[in-house]
Amino acid sequence: MRAMVMVAGSALALAACGSEPDQPKTAEDVIKAADNLVKPRPGLYHSSAEVIDFEIPGIPPEQAARMRDMAAGLQGEPRTQCLTEAEAEEGFRRVVKQLGEGQDGITCSFSRFEAAGKDLDAALTCGGPGGVDAEMTINGTVEEERSRMRMAMSQQSGAIPGGEMRMTMEVVSERIGDCP
Repeated sequence: MRAMVMVAGSALALAACGSEPDQPKTAEDVIKAADNLVKPRPGLYHSSAEVIDFEIPGIPPEQAARMRDMAAGLQGEPRTQCLTEAEAEEGFRRVVKQLGEGQDGITCSFSRFEAAGKDLDAALTCGGPGGVDAEMTINGTVEEERSRMRMAMSQQSGAIPGGEMRMTMEVVSERIGDCP
């Protein structure tokens, strides 16, 4: 579950009912709203990530194929992790906080997040060194023993051949039993 939270982390902290679309949200509002999400049940979780789509417009096909293969490497092997009672009680607050704080000089803010029951819908905007700009949408479901998130990202940077990259990834996590 921790692995799912880290990858989908991007995803799970997106819960405020009745939010105005595309209005910047404060970190405090988003963290508080994360408490509205269903909390995961403690236990052993199996998590996997899959790159659904990967595009870099404007580069030669051979180079695009190599970069797609590199992106597919982000999937990694499915992981199994134990989610403790303390981590489960915390819910998704830590993930939301980490997303807002960013890393490696990249900072992100939520422009939209909504939760209706178990359904999540969010948008983030990120910026960082070297003119990196990115937008991400996250859609999915969170339940006590499973989650499924689809994240679509568009990133612009002079460091990217062709100047832009688009990727869609799906992260699935399911409780498979008690921790050993």
